[in-house]
Amino acid sequence: MRIKTTITQDDYAAFVKHVARFVSPPAGNKTIQRLIGVGVGLAIAFVASVVDLSAHAKTLALFFSGVIAGIVLLLAVISGISRRQMLRMRPAEDGFILGSQETILEDEALRQKSEHHQALFQWSLLRQIHVAEQHVFIMFDRVAGIILPRRDFSSDEERERFVNEIEQRSGKRRT
Repeated sequence: MRIKTTITQDDYAAFVKHVARFVSPPAGNKTIQRLIGVGVGLAIAFVASVVDLSAHAKTLALFFSGVIAGIVLLLAVISGISRRQMLRMRPAEDGFILGSQETILEDEALRQKSEHHQALFQWSLLRQIHVAEQHVFIMFDRVAGIILPRRDFSSDEERERFVNEIEQRSGKRRT
């Protein structure tokens, strides 16, 4: 079996989001956010008690306004840096990730090829098959895999046959 695909920047962005969820579950992010919030609150309380700002209501209000403004500025700077890094990490239009590709299911391995590359992945290397709303992700490592956009399958039945064949050959079940 084989499928021809065309991978876009949007497909790659969906893959990155999938990898982020797979590597770092959302529950971990919430715990970290809560710990940071508690830490900031404790730091403010400590500073207020050391400086005894509670006796001066006007000074206390200015202090907290400054802290909040500083936190907002810090978050804006971090967000800007993160956005720039994400843009720099996008794959090149003429590289091997984007563009036309063909994925072929062979007896001994899964082959992916394009104008720029050819890769052979042994079935034993396959870790996860994830069928998402718009994509099928075939994961060979925590952060590496093949992107199959659903739009490139001629029908849902063809996609099902393709995924079933991967499951049969690899011995893995979809998530």
